[in-house]
Amino acid sequence: IGFGSYLAITVGGACPGIAASNPGLQKIILGAFGLPFGLIMTLVTGGELFTGNTALVTAAYKEGKTDGKSLIKSWVASYAGNFVGSLLLAYLAFKSGTLGNAPASVAIATAKSTLPFDVAFVRGILCNWLVCMAVYMASGCSTMIGKMTAVWFPISAFVALGLDHSVANMFIIPLGIMRGAEITIGQFITKNLIPVTLGNIVGGALMCMGPFGSAFGNWGKKD
Repeated sequence: IGFGSYLAITVGGACPGIAASNPGLQKIILGAFGLPFGLIMTLVTGGELFTGNTALVTAAYKEGKTDGKSLIKSWVASYAGNFVGSLLLAYLAFKSGTLGNAPASVAIATAKSTLPFDVAFVRGILCNWLVCMAVYMASGCSTMIGKMTAVWFPISAFVALGLDHSVANMFIIPLGIMRGAEITIGQFITKNLIPVTLGNIVGGALMCMGPFGSAFGNWGKKD
């Protein structure tokens, strides 16, 4: 996911002329080149993604396929692993010098870290609703092109819509801080990471999996 964010900033974040003359097109470019590729890599290689686990492992728990202890273990371990990996990649991206003097990472990080708590929370809900729909649809595809198509549309949509993904932000905001954004670690955590993470949990576990579990599974049904 960090690599996807890196690509999005490098390509879509480096189009100031297009952003000024046609902001809608710039948003599509930002969404189309980056995060879809990151999620495809994660799903095809069997990687653990916290935001996807809020839907899939929650569904397994509600269906009686796993217990509460394993659910918490999955969430905590994937979140911690995603955080460490994102910070490491952010540092490597910073040291690589490939972003030059482009201001996108600083501007994006600053914007994300100055949102009101409720706004960041709602953006987290909407974001992971789309992300988990992508994961859910991709899981039903048996071919690579099918998985890529299932992922591309909802993931490019959430980026173009300006929604917030906690794991992507674990890369984007620290990178912005390293490149000079006037953001404290406290602001990053309290103004973005906490509300977005909570929103992602609601979006994945309730908004995405809730309706499917109720309609096709055993959610809310008595034995």
